[in-house]
Amino acid sequence: MKILVVGGGIAGSTLAYALHRAGAQAVVAEARPDIGTTGGAFLTLAPNGVNALRSIRLGDVPAAAGGFELSGLDFHNARGRRIAEIPGENDQVTYGARSVVMRRANLHTELATRARAAGVRYVHGARLVELGDHGAGLRATFADGQEFDADVVIGADGIWSAVRRLTWPDAPSPAYTGIVDCGGWASVDLPDTARQQMYFGRRAFFGYAVKDSTAYWFTNVPRADEPGRTELDDLDQRAWMDTIRRLHSDDPEVVRAVLRAADGAVGAWPVYDMPALTAWNTDRVCLIGDAAHAVSPSSGQGASLAIEDAVVLARWLTDEADPTAALTGFVGERKARAEKIVRFGRQIGDRKVASAAGSLFRDLTLGFFLRMGGKATTEQYSYRIDERPRRVTRPEAERV
Repeated sequence: MKILVVGGGIAGSTLAYALHRAGAQAVVAEARPDIGTTGGAFLTLAPNGVNALRSIRLGDVPAAAGGFELSGLDFHNARGRRIAEIPGENDQVTYGARSVVMRRANLHTELATRARAAGVRYVHGARLVELGDHGAGLRATFADGQEFDADVVIGADGIWSAVRRLTWPDAPSPAYTGIVDCGGWASVDLPDTARQQMYFGRRAFFGYAVKDSTAYWFTNVPRADEPGRTELDDLDQRAWMDTIRRLHSDDPEVVRAVLRAADGAVGAWPVYDMPALTAWNTDRVCLIGDAAHAVSPSSGQGASLAIEDAVVLARWLTDEADPTAALTGFVGERKARAEKIVRFGRQIGDRKVASAAGSLFRDLTLGFFLRMGGKATTEQYSYRIDERPRRVTRPEAERV
């Protein structure tokens, strides 16, 4: 089976590595010019994501990417009072792993490096412009004129997926949420934090964690009008940080201290909500990761779900000789889980937007909401990938 993976990010690189480890061959087509040009500041890999990497013998990747472990989250209101918590001190015992914080670019680079070392071929500067049948399979055409023939094409190309747009032109588009995510890291004179610290500030949401005198911070900036696709690519760091500091000028001292120490942000990214898709696959095309189910950063599950998708799909593709059966089986196994987590992340994100008004109702009810969500967190964290795909009867793949 000739497999073309469009997108060489976290999902695509993990998939390509897992396929080669199982003896299958895949080519990765990546629109960016090299593996180092990736967006995002830092991310949290949840216990389920760590365990998914371990299932393909990549359990050392989080440490190699400079990650450090955390145990839960504390939530504070605009006055600094803790209003809720998600304990994580027992995660190692309960789930066999703890959450790990790391720079997104480091994780991406580590996964791509492992895939290349395993023999995966990457083609950079490959922007997909056409995808169609050529009789016995699919033909992918790129902007530079290159063509690839494949039995299966996997769209691991993110929330603005070209594979999704070309295969399902009537599929819903991502919707802007009114939030711009922004983050970075800074040297600080603050103690290490055992948990990630979250603040519902008076005008914006803020979070941080400290490890070895480095604060990893982010803020969710309310903005009604949707930024242009490239508007935030080249920030005026001084002006941008002045804006961020003003947003948090009435928030607790620890928030202001982190921002005073920050010289700039790694970047800023509009946050989008991806409506649920009717289908993730046809008989030869399949979506994974953010291309299929973009998850709110509030869920803390984006990278973990992408890695899960990649590992599960690799097992279906190497277990089933028929591409349609493999892709349909994968979607049957993954769709309900991913969409449930997307809904949960959306609920948390809605509370962040309300924080701009300093909602008393939110302060009073957040703890209850998180306790009610405890079952959802347990379901998310305790997920383990079976050694073999489940054999169940599944409907035929939806065809274009």
